[in-house]
Amino acid sequence: MNTLSYAKYIEKLISINLDELSLQELFALKLEYLYLCIDLSQFNFSMYTNLNYSYFNDLIRGKSAITLNKIENICHSLNITPIELFDFNPLYTMKKEKCFIKFPIYEGII
Repeated sequence: MNTLSYAKYIEKLISINLDELSLQELFALKLEYLYLCIDLSQFNFSMYTNLNYSYFNDLIRGKSAITLNKIENICHSLNITPIELFDFNPLYTMKKEKCFIKFPIYEGII
């Protein structure tokens, strides 16, 4: 990914109040963070995690709700736990620091 993608993501985080977002909206931001962290496009991330691209795109846009089976697929594909998947602290930290941070837990996922 290029620096512009990171910058756009940070701009998005800064412009919204994370505490007012629904779980679905926070999850969409976390998915976007993950594919940026591991330097994959939306399409390649969806393929890597065995998600249909249209479905994945709908998740990112908040148009679809995720199922437990899909959460398990993502966790298994990325070798992370559901707790790590639903840890939104990186989003709050990046918003506070106003910079994109690749947290060590997400480096080298693939």
